[in-house]
Amino acid sequence: MECPGFIKVSGAVIAPGDIVHPVDHVPGGPIQNITLKVNKDKKSGDWWVYYGFNNIPTGVGYFPKSLFNYLAKKATRVAFGAYVRSKKGSPIPPMGSGARPNGGMGRAASFTDLRFIDKDGNSSPIMADLPKTVTNEKCHSITPIDHANCLYGGPGGCIR
Repeated sequence: MECPGFIKVSGAVIAPGDIVHPVDHVPGGPIQNITLKVNKDKKSGDWWVYYGFNNIPTGVGYFPKSLFNYLAKKATRVAFGAYVRSKKGSPIPPMGSGARPNGGMGRAASFTDLRFIDKDGNSSPIMADLPKTVTNEKCHSITPIDHANCLYGGPGGCIR
C-alpha cells in the first residue's frame, strides 16, 4: 500500500493505493458502480474512506488526524483520478472499459455524481471543471466535468 498511516478496518476489501481489477467489459455487459467517499469524522477528526461495489459504501479505514497539519481542521482541495501502470517497455493497459470518453456514457468509464461534503455533512455537486493531467492523450483521456459527471478511459497500448 502506498498510503503510510492509513488504518484499514478488519475485513475491508480495498484500501488507498490498491488496484481495482477489471470488473466487466462493455458494450453489452452490465454497468458496474464503484462508490468512493472520504469524510471527516466530526468526533475524532479522522478522515474516513468508504467504498462500495454496486452497493452503499462502507468504511474501509481511516487516516488519523494526527497525520496532518492542515487537514486536522479541514480540506481545502480535492483531487480524484485513475491510472494504469505497466513495466517499462511494455504496453500500457486499457483504462476503464478501454473505450475512449467520446464513446459516451455506457461505453466509456465515468465519474458520476461528484460532490463536495461540507463540515455539516451537506453535499453539493461539483459543477465546474477541474484542472487535469493526462500523460498520453493517444492512450487515455478525460472529458471536462459537466454537471458533476465526466467520462474517461482509453485503449492503452502506448509504450512507456
